[in-house]
Amino acid sequence: MTSTEASGVRRDPRSFKRATLLELFFDVFYVAMFAQLSVRFAAEPSWGGLGQSLILLLAAWWTWSITALATEFYDPRLRVIQIVIASTVFGVVLMASAVPGAYGDRGLLFAGAYVGLHLVRGILLIAALRRRSAHARAQRILFWFCVSGSLWLVGGLVDPAWRAPLWAGALVIDYLAAALRYPTPLRGRVPLEQYDQLSVHFGERYQQIAILVLGELGLMATLQYGGAEYSFARTVAFLVAIATALLFWQIYVLQSDKFVDRSAHRNPRAAVRLAGYVYAVLVTGVIATSAGVELVIHQPLGTTPATWLILIVGGPVLFVLGRMGSEYVLLGLLSRSRLGWLALLVVLTPVLSTLAPIFVTLIAMGVLVGITITDTWRTRRAAAR
Repeated sequence: MTSTEASGVRRDPRSFKRATLLELFFDVFYVAMFAQLSVRFAAEPSWGGLGQSLILLLAAWWTWSITALATEFYDPRLRVIQIVIASTVFGVVLMASAVPGAYGDRGLLFAGAYVGLHLVRGILLIAALRRRSAHARAQRILFWFCVSGSLWLVGGLVDPAWRAPLWAGALVIDYLAAALRYPTPLRGRVPLEQYDQLSVHFGERYQQIAILVLGELGLMATLQYGGAEYSFARTVAFLVAIATALLFWQIYVLQSDKFVDRSAHRNPRAAVRLAGYVYAVLVTGVIATSAGVELVIHQPLGTTPATWLILIVGGPVLFVLGRMGSEYVLLGLLSRSRLGWLALLVVLTPVLSTLAPIFVTLIAMGVLVGITITDTWRTRRAAAR
């Protein structure tokens, strides 16, 4: 950490655009988190298991999103912000280690780490920013994390059968409070004008975490294939997984520079308020796809259970929908060709259940190839105009 203090509390949108080394170091720990979540999705591919895993994923994602917003709103050169990031690393590591047993004997560890990192951040900010108007924002966020934190902690203490409903309720509070701008007694809501000042750094942070989660897809496919007994079908499944990761990347990078520019200069309010939700869909899609890859590599032949289809088919669908959400929010674009390809994949789902998992992954990859081809054609046509 550096000891350099910023001249003000707020980040200057005209200041440095790149993430600090500490922010990048913080992101690296999410590779372990995403890997743990991917393994858990694959280990519990029942309807109940998928729902439980989704709760853990959304909680993990919210910690990253809120931390990224803090480093965008407050100057990351402030010592207190550096301490907030460093302390959050500990919370993320504890959460990641608790993922396998979150609905067993490690429920309180997961909930305690989640609540703890949010409370520590809020307390540090309020203490460091007293007598400044900026700390009113931290007060509002801390208040709502105290409300949801009670459900998280109770869920970690009670019988595991009640854990998922309590944690789901806590997540609703966390996500809804942010959407409503943290309406707080005696404080009101976060003023809308506070969302109007944004730097290019914000878009860069979301691009970085997207690339990391895409890298996790390739990493998990490699580890699973390396540890499985060799067969031609498994080799095909592995190659399809790598191709899927590359297609995801191609779909993601299309017009990415425009996204960063638009979020910072043209539509900052929509970007800062909606980015966390849109990327939650995108990240969920990649993690679901990664879990589906693990299942297919271990059992490429045979029948495909319905819950496997949720991962193998639903993962790519969610990823593309998440990217389309970014395009619509920031650029006002809605790709009909992408919707058509996704609709085709959904319509084919009943038929896919009769096929072996390896063929389902091939068809899902084929749809991604179709999306990439039509995207390229659409981009060239627009450039020609």
